[in-house]
Amino acid sequence: MKMVREIVDAMVLFEKNNVNPVVVTYSQGNLRVNRVMKSWKERRNLRECYIYLCQVEGRCDPVELRWEIESNRWFIERL
Repeated sequence: MKMVREIVDAMVLFEKNNVNPVVVTYSQGNLRVNRVMKSWKERRNLRECYIYLCQVEGRCDPVELRWEIESNRWFIERL
């Protein structure tokens, strides 16, 4: 996995209290999320965030996404 830390556009699916990313658009194209393997709440850069470790279509390695709750911004952390 390589560190990217790029702001992305994400299409998400809301299921009750859960937010799951479905499609992520970044500078190199689109990533389709097959499933969220693990998610947890964390505090980064003095902001409350959710971290999502996702299995992505066409890739063996997982992708790490970060959602900043207050600003509602998505970042791709590791690719």
